[in-house]
Amino acid sequence: MPRTGYPLLAAALAAMLVPALAGPAQAGPPPVQDHYSAEFDELLPGPGGWFCGGLVDVPLHTEIDGYFSVKERASSAFPYLADRFRSTLVYTNPETGLTYTVVRVRQTKDLRLTDNGDGTLTLVGLSTGALFAYGPDGERLDIRAGMSLDTFLVDTKGTADPFDDELTPAGDPVTAGLDTTTDFCADFFEATQG
Repeated sequence: MPRTGYPLLAAALAAMLVPALAGPAQAGPPPVQDHYSAEFDELLPGPGGWFCGGLVDVPLHTEIDGYFSVKERASSAFPYLADRFRSTLVYTNPETGLTYTVVRVRQTKDLRLTDNGDGTLTLVGLSTGALFAYGPDGERLDIRAGMSLDTFLVDTKGTADPFDDELTPAGDPVTAGLDTTTDFCADFFEATQG
């Protein structure tokens, strides 16, 4: 898993940043600030699969708009990453044609990087955000907000390139305000049964 809150972004930025990150071993990567956006359509979960235990080929329209940065800190030899984005996911019930829309506003960022002295780092990251759910008529059905502090062991692969890092969760996240009791499938069917 790359060191970013949005894996699709990492793949796109890696091709752009790798030349910028190359250079003398003692030099860190230059600061990077980039806006990104994407829009695509797909079918969930696809032929032969079942979405939420009952539907086949549920259309999903996704729009994402965000801002990504890689910055140096005077107190650290390692680059710090941050990602802020808004995504809109529109799920359509193929049996009724009604939609269920989920809007996410989220920020993830590295808070602290510690060199373990063995080619690995310990990363503490912060993720904050809110989720808004809307029915087919545009009425807001739900809102959830919260934050999570997550700790990872980072294998740097012996490079200064943060996009080739591999992360392994190291401990349970510390969360506040996150409601995990909701059932997406129940909410989807309730909103789109007509």
